[in-house]
Amino acid sequence: MAFRMITLGDSVTWGQGLPEDEKFDRLVQEALKPLHPEGVTLERLAHSGAIIGPGSGRTATGGEAPVSSPTVLEQLAQVPSPGTADLVILTGGINDVGIAKILNPLSLIPSLRRRVEEACHDSMLSLLGAARAKFRKPECRIVVTGYYTILSDKSRPLQIPDLLALQGMSVSEFVDESVFFDLLSDRCEEFFTRSDAALRAAVADAGDARITFVSSGFTDENAVFVPGTSLLWGLTEDLEPEDPVAGPRRLQCDLTFNQVGDLLRREQCYRASAGHPNVQGAIQYAAKICAGLGI
Repeated sequence: MAFRMITLGDSVTWGQGLPEDEKFDRLVQEALKPLHPEGVTLERLAHSGAIIGPGSGRTATGGEAPVSSPTVLEQLAQVPSPGTADLVILTGGINDVGIAKILNPLSLIPSLRRRVEEACHDSMLSLLGAARAKFRKPECRIVVTGYYTILSDKSRPLQIPDLLALQGMSVSEFVDESVFFDLLSDRCEEFFTRSDAALRAAVADAGDARITFVSSGFTDENAVFVPGTSLLWGLTEDLEPEDPVAGPRRLQCDLTFNQVGDLLRREQCYRASAGHPNVQGAIQYAAKICAGLGI
């Protein structure tokens, strides 16, 4: 019987902006093939924008358009024949916290710390409880992947407002930009360190040796808009997405966000790859996962 992989979660596990053969779960699949002559199959239910849940909203019309449903809990419920799964890769929590909340230093209530604890520990622990019950095969491994620092003090300051604009934000003329950007990079670093700690704690609290936490291992040098060392997609000088699937994603965005009042969300969707692992970032994720699996 073929070795069976399943991917659940949000845009990170979906592989936002990456061609199919460069998504990190595909890279892990390729790494596993020499160990499983009978073959390795991959089923990906992850999609951009997914929250852990519970929740409801527009349903994904394709993996690239960021919408909250199916939630990761709903994805889990949709897995057929779970007793035959050998490897499950999942993540979740960043959309429950909210990208706009992470990128807004003035969003103080509730605190970022509390948002992260609720999403990346409490909700993730509930998700892992459901995953443990769903995937009963003793040999089944469950890998929870971490996040990264989106912006850092290494990011080019002149490009930061472009990313903020995607979230409908701008820096007030009454605010010192250098101070604001310092607060912003500190907040992104806080999300990274606290989400890693919370996800790691959720895995420990799940009390199942089959579950492993894998950190991205990204550093400040790998944040978006860091010349030469970024492991994340950015934006061109013309504010266009850098990724090679921008064209197909645009069609999904037009189908998904076609109602009155959807203009901002549609524009965000067109550029949804910004801040997500690029080709080299996906290679690093795959390497970390393989190391966590001992392959």
